[in-house]
Amino acid sequence: MTWIPRPGRTASTSLASLGFITGLALGCNGALGGGDSCVSTREYFAAEAWTKVMGTKCITCHGPAGIAEEQNAEFRLLPSSYPGFMDANFEAVKTHAGVSYDGLSALLAKPTGKTMHGGGEVIKAGSEEYRIIAELLEQLKDPVECSDDDGAQLGGVVLLSPEQTLRKAGLHLVGRLPNPDELAEVTAGGEDALAEVVRGMLEEDGFYDRLGDIFNDLLLTDRYTVYTGFAIDLLDEDDYPNAGAWWDAIPNDDPRRYLVNLAVAREPIDLMSYIVRNDRPFTEILTADYTVVNPYSAPLYGVDADFADPTDYREFKEARLSVARDGQKLGIGHAGVLSSPMFLNRFPTTPTNRNRHRARMVYKMFLATDILRIGERPIDPTESLTYQNPTRDDTKCNFCHKQIDPIAGAFQNYDDYDMESPAPEREWFPEMFAPGFNGEDMPKSEFPNALPWFATRAAKDPRFVLASVHTVFRGLTGQEPLAYPADPADPNYGAKLAAWQAQDGLLRKIGDAFVADEFNLKTIIEQVIMSPYYRGITAEETLDETEEMKLAAVGTARLSTPELLARKIEAVTGIRWVRHWDLAEQLITDYKVLYGGIDSDSITLRLNHLNGIMAAVSSRMANEVACYATAYDFSRPAGERTLFPKVSAEHTPLGPTGAEIPATIADIKANLVHLHAQILGEQLDIGDPEIERTYQLFLETWKEGAANVAAGKENAWLSWWCAARVDPNTQQDLPEAQQISDDTTYTIRAWMAVVTYLLSDYKFLFE
Repeated sequence: MTWIPRPGRTASTSLASLGFITGLALGCNGALGGGDSCVSTREYFAAEAWTKVMGTKCITCHGPAGIAEEQNAEFRLLPSSYPGFMDANFEAVKTHAGVSYDGLSALLAKPTGKTMHGGGEVIKAGSEEYRIIAELLEQLKDPVECSDDDGAQLGGVVLLSPEQTLRKAGLHLVGRLPNPDELAEVTAGGEDALAEVVRGMLEEDGFYDRLGDIFNDLLLTDRYTVYTGFAIDLLDEDDYPNAGAWWDAIPNDDPRRYLVNLAVAREPIDLMSYIVRNDRPFTEILTADYTVVNPYSAPLYGVDADFADPTDYREFKEARLSVARDGQKLGIGHAGVLSSPMFLNRFPTTPTNRNRHRARMVYKMFLATDILRIGERPIDPTESLTYQNPTRDDTKCNFCHKQIDPIAGAFQNYDDYDMESPAPEREWFPEMFAPGFNGEDMPKSEFPNALPWFATRAAKDPRFVLASVHTVFRGLTGQEPLAYPADPADPNYGAKLAAWQAQDGLLRKIGDAFVADEFNLKTIIEQVIMSPYYRGITAEETLDETEEMKLAAVGTARLSTPELLARKIEAVTGIRWVRHWDLAEQLITDYKVLYGGIDSDSITLRLNHLNGIMAAVSSRMANEVACYATAYDFSRPAGERTLFPKVSAEHTPLGPTGAEIPATIADIKANLVHLHAQILGEQLDIGDPEIERTYQLFLETWKEGAANVAAGKENAWLSWWCAARVDPNTQQDLPEAQQISDDTTYTIRAWMAVVTYLLSDYKFLFE
């Protein structure tokens, strides 16, 4: 199957698959400003001083591993591969702007050769580059600050209405449609009410199911849910005795086995969710001196906890774990998720790797830093042969190892083979850089407490805020944050730079709100939901090719993940797409990977565009869900129906003579209006062309099918799976009086065609 837009869809009038922002002020020699737009000093630095001078010339020597750093120069710049590089560089420039030689700032005196400069003359006095730096220095004397309505403002975007945003957020965050009270509140209160209602949704259990998906995309510990017992098998029975005899005593057919394994596998994810649910500072995902257990994991870890409901998986208690050693209890040095047995196993080490892999993942997940990208450079491996210890002494190697090895040292107290097993007696390797963080060496007295020592400092690093914003942004929009455009020679550089500046400004603003709200992750979620990156649907004006490229990062075109689509199917149709033998969701079992999902093992990146296999899965889903749902919905009282509250199975558009029946046609079209709203979120009038097109599909399907039944070419009864025999969600038999097996008028099958059609639409498959 190849996806084709529904008749009448005009891609040129919507940017649902493109995304956009408009209204970015351009000027200041084509970089920023123009008209009456406010251009802050920081924006001027980013667009002019950095782009045209410092990021092209000064960075060569004053960047990491540059000659200026080797000679211990105080003025240092970070390349765009570093998170938050622009703010860090702006601060460095502000610090050094006041240093002067004969009345001329060092930022001009040195590069023009007016005073000693290791790089010699790199800027000519009177040149454009000189003018740009001089203008920056002048502005720094009285910096220009812009209000929140300028700078990072994303204007010119047509957003989803508050009601449309609420529907999207409800399906995305909690897997349900908004209820009438929520819709009424948002209709009456607009944007402010929308933010409040969205915040209220963040208290529901469904939200924490969704949050677990987002966190697992980060931690990938669902790898250990693939089979019952996988997570348990990782635990050392000497450390955790109940992982042996107690676990083995649970019968194989006892559902507790699945739930115990799930609780152990998801312990770091459940800890993160617990912190968010209880409005704790999100920094505790690194600094918490506890973990959480529920009624299923507490006995396995030997934790004595009192649970109100011993069968409630969602009831969590804080606990401090210990392991059994020589008849004594050895406490775990808890450091949030970093000390979790599942985190340590999912990101293992070896005697030669020495925790460097873990350090790299900590940088990536919690400090928004891709250390491999930062260190990307051509290296001649033979040159390192001249060094006895190249990772420490060869500048081409120690550039990365100075950053990796100190964090690796934070994990020194764990075994190299039994990943989660504490090994407090170990000594750190003297040939490696000392344990520490950000240039601070860890005192040897803190070695027994190495991981908490590091975690406390990492949580205070500004990059932790950036990483938290990126995690939510990625989870809600399905997009990676934009990378800074590195090549000024790129003909599309200006468009890419403008897009990056707009997004960077908004994400920094969200990060500031996150910090101001005491690191409450719900603040990030709410603000991303309210942003144009989540709500944009079109632009106020027609965009040319360059503008489209510039604005391609914004918009609502996110392909639903298998997990999101599974919840959406149930929310809009009232049934789940499940396997009949075990009632497991098809999209998170058989079709999870085929529909672009991950298995948290070898497949860890989601697909965000439909391919042929995914299109075939969506086609099968639409056909099967329509088959299961249609007759079942008709079997229920009209007031309880999800899909067909305005018609009955006897509603035929034409009479026995072939004449139209106006009243019946009106009811059919009224139900089509309901289906478009229920399934696609479209609020259409009964005379809308879309309703007429869907009606023609119903009419032509009905006419052909009814004629075939009359001629004996098709059966008058429904196929076995499409008949209303059982409740599709439970597979329990329906009362005989409620069952529907016949479709002599062919209306049920005509309605199936309509439901299939709408479930196949891009508006359903995409957010």
